[in-house]
Amino acid sequence: MGDVLVIGYGNTLRGDDGIGPAVAEAVAARGLPGVRVRVVQQLTPELAAELAEVRRVVFADAAVGGGAVRAVRLDATGAGGVMTHTADPRGLLALTRAVYGREPEAWLVTAAGADFGFRDGLSPTGRANAGAAAERIGQIIGEATGA
Repeated sequence: MGDVLVIGYGNTLRGDDGIGPAVAEAVAARGLPGVRVRVVQQLTPELAAELAEVRRVVFADAAVGGGAVRAVRLDATGAGGVMTHTADPRGLLALTRAVYGREPEAWLVTAAGADFGFRDGLSPTGRANAGAAAERIGQIIGEATGA
């Protein structure tokens, strides 16, 4: 069983919707031991197998409005019904528990974006908030690994 999985998700062709992938790439660049990173456009049921193999998962996503960076603990409580092609983090946790009999400790780290239009690359606000989100994930990972 691995230590930590970081999943950054979002559409990189929709401006700041690409914050999740940018955050995950920033975490991957650190080369932290025991940390696997996935960059995906959307959460899919197939990711449940990977969640079942780790102790902690951190989801990174963009947010519309709110504070610059927000980190919240998640569990499968309150998850919707069975998912089909896409999922939210709680639904994915519920699926992992239902299929594999376990659920990793989970966090959702969101970073506020400013421009979600059709374009490649983050806005200055999105870029700054993505950097802060990567720092916050580093703190969460440090808590997981005892670093």
